[in-house]
Amino acid sequence: MRRGEVFWGSVLVVLGALFFLKAAGYLTGDVFGWFWPLMIIAAGAWILLGGFGARDRNAGSEKFSVPLAAARAASLTIEHGAGHVDLRSGADPGDFLTGIAGTGISHSAHLNGETLVVRIEAGPSFIPFIGPEGGTWECRLNPDVPTVMIVHSGASRLDFDLTDLRVNRFSFEGGASRLNLELPAKVENAVVDIEAGAASIELHAPPGLSVRFRTRIVGAVHVDEARFPLREAGLYQTVDFETATYRADVTVDGGATSVRLR
Repeated sequence: MRRGEVFWGSVLVVLGALFFLKAAGYLTGDVFGWFWPLMIIAAGAWILLGGFGARDRNAGSEKFSVPLAAARAASLTIEHGAGHVDLRSGADPGDFLTGIAGTGISHSAHLNGETLVVRIEAGPSFIPFIGPEGGTWECRLNPDVPTVMIVHSGASRLDFDLTDLRVNRFSFEGGASRLNLELPAKVENAVVDIEAGAASIELHAPPGLSVRFRTRIVGAVHVDEARFPLREAGLYQTVDFETATYRADVTVDGGATSVRLR
């Protein structure tokens, strides 16, 4: 049984029970005065239980795919309202992107010369009747395609593992988000621009990757200075950054943001 069916079935049971208690004289006043507080409690419990109990995220969900066709490069834009996104390498053969489809998702793709232009819009997947089963939007990308990635998010949890991907430019703009970003390991000159509000940002640099990290934020900054020495206020840089084969130039701007680089 799908999660949405269970949720709406529960809504009807609660509403019917309240009308029964009202008719039997056990409740006074407006039934909906009791209904909405109970539904808020139930929705909160549903979200918590969903976080603990969603072991098979793909159960009941359908895959969608974006074929690579004749493209030699790609541009991917993701618009995500709220919920959880898990993105990493592992697209099916012949695809640029393979994902898990939910009710609130739409996607489009077209070729612009040799570049595949892809746009994904995903709704608030934490709501029980919108989004994929298990509450997580899953995207798997082709590891062999040079890609520019642009992400806009609201109150989202984003787990992006770019380690094995050829993402040469990553741009993120978000609100109260939690971003866990694994930087690409084998890109010669990756550029990462992050602009966030009250966000929590975790940046992980694979072994062998040199990083120049600039930050202009109000919040807390935690950097592994043994690996990324402080050069000047707000600037940390690997010793061999200028001569390294694989490197990432990372900039983080934001308000009350917490950033950790390791």
